[in-house]
Amino acid sequence: MTARRASVLITGGAKRLGRVIALDMAAAGWDVVIHAHASGVEAETLAREIRATGRMAQVVSCDLADPEAVAKLIPSVVETCGPLAALVNNACLFERDTHDPDHLRHRQINALAPIRLTEDLFQQLPKDTVGAVVNLLDGTSAPETFGAYAASKKLLREATLAMALRYAPRLRVNAVAPGPTLIHPRQSQTHFDSLVAATPLKVETTPQVVASTVRFVMENVGMTGAIISVDGGAHLLSPSSVRLP
Repeated sequence: MTARRASVLITGGAKRLGRVIALDMAAAGWDVVIHAHASGVEAETLAREIRATGRMAQVVSCDLADPEAVAKLIPSVVETCGPLAALVNNACLFERDTHDPDHLRHRQINALAPIRLTEDLFQQLPKDTVGAVVNLLDGTSAPETFGAYAASKKLLREATLAMALRYAPRLRVNAVAPGPTLIHPRQSQTHFDSLVAATPLKVETTPQVVASTVRFVMENVGMTGAIISVDGGAHLLSPSSVRLP
């Protein structure tokens, strides 16, 4: 796979961490397909920014909570933009259990959609291309009121390992697990700072650190089935009892 001529689909690529990953991949020579659902304006703005650097950037819309829409996503991208070489499953739902008591939306968006997109990426790979998938996990322990979120991320973690075996040698499947990276809208600065302070390294995992790690994993041809923690050492600790306000 030649990164300078390859295209990558980034789900949830319009804002926050997805935006930083998209810019980093474009700067490294990748053409970028930006997936968005409710952030179309931000996605188009990002696409224009990437095009100004000389890279290709396209925007695609899809509700990842809809399995039928997910099944059409990569075929529509291929029809419009040509074959894909890579996929970053970054889009994520993070809601309290009271908003998703049966866990269905979290499971669909955070795990089942990435699994289906990985299969579809594999199916459309050109014969001379070794593809790559990077799944975004979570290097911190979710509070007890976010059980649906935590369960969906654990499912994606196990699926990462299973898919790495299933799709080898044509497709490499890895994951990156960040620690405290960006303050969530429902978090206070105090709570975020407490999560950072609880890590052994006591440092915030910046979006750029996560993005550069995603790109490293994406382009490392000797890596599959790996889960890379960039969480300040949080994965070494027992689950946190800190709760979101």
